[in-house]
Formats: sequence, C-alpha cells, structure tokens
Amino acid sequence: MTVDILLTVYNGMPYLPEQLRSLQAQTHREWRLWVRDDGSTDSTVETVQAFAAEDERIRLLEGGGARLGALGGFAWLLEHAAPGADYLMFCDADDVWLPEKVEHTLSAMQKAEAEVAPRTPVLVHTDLAVVDEHLGVIDESLWSYQGIQPELDTLERLLIQNCVTGCTAMINRSLREKAGPIPLEAVMHDWWLTLVASCFGRIVRLSKPTILYRQHGRNDTGAKRHQHGTLDKTITAYSALGERGRAIRRIAAQGEEFLRRYRAQLTPRSRTLIEGAVEHLAFRTSLPGRRRYRRVGPISREVISGRYNRFSRGLSSALRDVIL
Repeated sequence: MTVDILLTVYNGMPYLPEQLRSLQAQTHREWRLWVRDDGSTDSTVETVQAFAAEDERIRLLEGGGARLGALGGFAWLLEHAAPGADYLMFCDADDVWLPEKVEHTLSAMQKAEAEVAPRTPVLVHTDLAVVDEHLGVIDESLWSYQGIQPELDTLERLLIQNCVTGCTAMINRSLREKAGPIPLEAVMHDWWLTLVASCFGRIVRLSKPTILYRQHGRNDTGAKRHQHGTLDKTITAYSALGERGRAIRRIAAQGEEFLRRYRAQLTPRSRTLIEGAVEHLAFRTSLPGRRRYRRVGPISREVISGRYNRFSRGLSSALRDVIL
C-alpha cells in the first residue's frame, strides 16, 4: 500500500538532507514524497532535485514557488499533489522520522478503517520526542512537554485547542475529500483536518513517538514547555499570530468558516457548540464586545456559566481554561 507524503519547505537547509534520509530509511518502503518549495533562497531546491535524481519516489512539484507559508503550502499540496492517494502524511523539513513511523501509523489507520463504516474520515496522530538542534533529547514526549492532553479530542475542546501535531498525522482519502479545500480562515491545516475528523469521522492517537521534533530557533511553530497557569498552549504555540486578541480572532474565524461550510451536515448539538464557541470568542476580542457581552451575548454567558443545558460541561471548562 503506497503512502503519499506531503512536504512544503522554505529554506530547509541544513536539516533537509537528514530528514530525506530518514524517509528513505522507513521500514515501509512503499511511499512517495511530494515536495513544494515555498520560495527558498538557499540550496533547498537543488538538494531535493539531487535526491529525486537518485530516488524516483521523491518528486519536486514547484521550485522557487510563491511564498504561501505552512498553511498555504500544505493546502496547495492537498489540492494538487498525489491525486487518488489512499493515505496522506505531512512532513516538515527539519524533523527526523523514526524508522517505523509510516509502518506503525498505517497499521493503526487500517485497523481503524476496519472498525468504521466505509468512506469514514479517519485521522491518526502520534506523540513526538522533542530534541535540540543536534538531536539531543529535551523531552521524550511532546505531549508531556507542552501539557497536551490528546484524549481531549472532542469537538468541545477542539474548537479552541488543537491536540494534533500535523507532522505526525496520517489521513485517509475520505478525510481529504471531506476537508478540502483547506480555507484561508483555518489557523493551520492540521487543526482544520482534526475538526473535520472530530465531527464526521474518527481520531486515533498513538502514544509512542514517531518523530524527533527538532527545535532550532527557526521553527514555524515549535515546542514551548507548558507552565501551569499561563496562557493556553494553543495560543502560545501559534505565537506567529501575534498578540492574544489576534490569535483568538483567528480561532473564532476558523470556527465561523467551519460552521458556514458544514452547517447543513452537522448534528444539532454540534451546531450549537460551534455557534456558542464562535460567539464567545468573538465577544472576548474587543473592549466594546466585552462591554456588550452580558447584555447581548446570552449564549456566551451561559457557555461560561455552564448552565446552558445544550452545551456540554467540557466546552464550558475549555473556554474558561483558555479565554478567561
């Protein structure tokens, strides 16, 4: 069974060759790598071309392409690469994949697919080992390091906090078709895919790390040690979004777009959860909104108080943890 791997890269040197060699060392040999260059100014393109000349599984789709960023690059690959792929994985240029990553993830994927109805969207993700620039271990578990609780993969929590690291994830064809195209309103491709899987399919987590998650100071997101009582790790992890209010607005915009696209397909409970979360997040981003909060935001008030019986306790708790 062929697994298609998507890699969007910007100035991937000097770590890219080590990552490509880790793909070549996978115990599951049937894979194809689809690379989109995001306008690199170093020797990234030449390096990919050299590997591709020796390994027909490696394919460079764009060399010196326009800058789209991580979200735009992976969204582009999901639309243009690997037509007809049954399984897709996502790759970052500066990590190192452990040898059994593809094999173990594919096995979990196929087991999950056998347990659900045909054409059910499925996402499988794993833990990661956090390492320094020279692959020295900082923490054997990113989940522990960042205080991630992967078991909290319900819609209530996922509306405001992502628990899936995209470079560990595998999705099936059904999830790709259901989730695409990834909208510009998404915070990140992995978060959008996780929301879709939560609402319409299944999420599977594997506790064994499959990646050496390299930290070197230029990571697009990167790992930050969780400290109890500080701003929620989701907003911290997406530090590139800037200050807190901007991050919250992005999360609210993602929920609003999700509701717009899938409203007719959602269960009444899911619609209510998303509407309440979006309303509350939107109100919390501005002083006028906070002043209006108690007067014109009945759903928001009840979400926070936990008394609105159409909302689960989980969403109320999650919103208090993240926003208050």
